[in-house]
Amino acid sequence: MTVVMQSVLLLISGIFYPLEVLPGRIQPFAWLSPATYILRGIGMAMIDGAGLADAWPAIWPLLIISVLSLPLGLWVFGASLRYAKRTGRLKRSG
Repeated sequence: MTVVMQSVLLLISGIFYPLEVLPGRIQPFAWLSPATYILRGIGMAMIDGAGLADAWPAIWPLLIISVLSLPLGLWVFGASLRYAKRTGRLKRSG
């Protein structure tokens, strides 16, 4: 499943073509994908020789995505763990 998710993120992240050529319904997902900004920042650093200040347009969205997604991920994991314990779906070994 990880490979499938990675492939979808790369497909909409602009690694193969500019984001502007994506269909209009998919473009918002491309702007929400962290891979878009990571690839943009790597491109700026490797091709243009950009430093941190020059790559700031690719860095600040990653910071915002991180601040929002980390607590959300922890909450989802905690809720899933509580559900698994409550329903007996959590197998413990040892």
